[in-house]
Amino acid sequence: MDLAKLKKYKDRREFVEDVKKRAFDMEVASHGCCQVVIQTFLDVFEQDNDELFMAASPFAAGMSLTGNNCGALIGGLMILGTVHGRRSVTEGMPGILKGIKPSRKVVKYFSTKYPSLDCREITGTDLADPEKSEAFFSKGGLEKCAGIIADVSGFVAEMLYDEYEKSKAA
Repeated sequence: MDLAKLKKYKDRREFVEDVKKRAFDMEVASHGCCQVVIQTFLDVFEQDNDELFMAASPFAAGMSLTGNNCGALIGGLMILGTVHGRRSVTEGMPGILKGIKPSRKVVKYFSTKYPSLDCREITGTDLADPEKSEAFFSKGGLEKCAGIIADVSGFVAEMLYDEYEKSKAA
């Protein structure tokens, strides 16, 4: 992600609100928590990355409908990885740690805001079960998930904007 593209926003708040709105609206329109987070940032940064988008596909509904880790959280971590992740295995452990430090902030934020990292605990249902899934979505579940996706995307946006501000000051 080219953080210099953030200059089109007048401030951090405008950027974060734009990201949150895009993420919420995209989830309601198209579903796929992890991919929605990815596509939101690809759109904001005016990038095409079909491989990254496709790689996020199996993470919907808690890692392929298993109810495990929230796809929005995974998507947020993937976006941070595009900025802070190591670029080659030759970077070794220092390269790994460079990407882990900011990612841990997102996990900590998520852990303090939601009852679990797992989709099944957050949603209170098993989305792999068609009847339970239908009941969840008919009772506003999509909007609940869209809110979480917007929240995670907004937090990642705050981190990216802060990184952008640091790069301008350097």
